[in-house]
Amino acid sequence: CAAIVGCAALKESSAEKSEAVSMAQVPDAAKQTLKEYASESDVKTVSMGDQDGTKVYEFDIQQGARKFELTVTPGGKFMGTEEDVEFSTLPAAAQATLTAQAQGGKLEGCEKAVDQNHKTTYEGVISKNGKKTEVAVDADGKVVSTEAVTAGGD
Repeated sequence: CAAIVGCAALKESSAEKSEAVSMAQVPDAAKQTLKEYASESDVKTVSMGDQDGTKVYEFDIQQGARKFELTVTPGGKFMGTEEDVEFSTLPAAAQATLTAQAQGGKLEGCEKAVDQNHKTTYEGVISKNGKKTEVAVDADGKVVSTEAVTAGGD
């Protein structure tokens, strides 16, 4: 039986290679999109990275206890958010699917991800048989994707 102790915070997930930048280096269009989600004072770090071949700015944001990452193109297009969440906050169907997927293994962390189309998925990292796999499910518990997690990150 899989011991699901809850989803501890996942290690910060970022694009393949990112480079720290200052807020002064962020184009105005990207700053405008940022304002829809947070104030500049909520931004802890900014980096420039690559998301599926598109250059993006990644803002690590903290608003009280809530921490999340916002990804925006230089032109201001919203590319998504990722937020570490507790397993208990996931929809029941998503919890059930991740629990079933983890059978014989351990669920190590959960994220709530919103993509550029504003579609929400819930991602869990499952450690089983010496391998780690990220499983993404929708609110109805349908598996949306699975991918191997490499030692260097995800």
